Amino acid sequence: MPPSLSRRSLVAGGALAAASFAVGGAATALDGGATPLRPPGAQDEDRFRALCLKCDRCRSVCPQGCIRTGLLEDGLLNWRTPIMDFHRGLCDFCGRCEDVCPTEAVAGVDAAVNRIGTAIIDEERCIAWIQGSCRVCVDACPYDALSADASGRPVVDEKRCNGCGVCEYRCPSNTYRSFAGGSKRGINVERSA
Repeated sequence: MPPSLSRRSLVAGGALAAASFAVGGAATALDGGATPLRPPGAQDEDRFRALCLKCDRCRSVCPQGCIRTGLLEDGLLNWRTPIMDFHRGLCDFCGRCEDVCPTEAVAGVDAAVNRIGTAIIDEERCIAWIQGSCRVCVDACPYDALSADASGRPVVDEKRCNGCGVCEYRCPSNTYRSFAGGSKRGINVERSA
């Protein structure tokens, strides 16, 4: 005998379906907006989120301290996932994050191949763009991705920049100038398009 469908079970099923869509929409809305910078060798974002166990092994093993775990401010989907933070350190592509990742959410770390992001000059905060007297990021770049123009202002070679973050880590703009609010510096690594 086929099961009968009551009005109550039909309404409950509809409410469950609506709740499922609402939770999915809320999760999408709470993903924090912009996709954060991930460790080198991270899979594409959808695959990374599916594989990452939020185990915190990559952060705990990073010798440079440039990986932090996502906060709720970063979005619900990014909560407790590894996010690159170049205010804490720089990435030397050592591969330790890959070695400890149990699911291969981070795999294939190679400075010549991987790109974490690209350095972007913030002309309103960069000391060299304002005063013309700073070369900290240009001198610090180990990949020769930064050079100075005729006026002494930094210029990024996007083909050479792999987003290691040494320029952002060493940038003194929030130290030597009056603090203008926010966490942006004169040069910031942002996710490549």
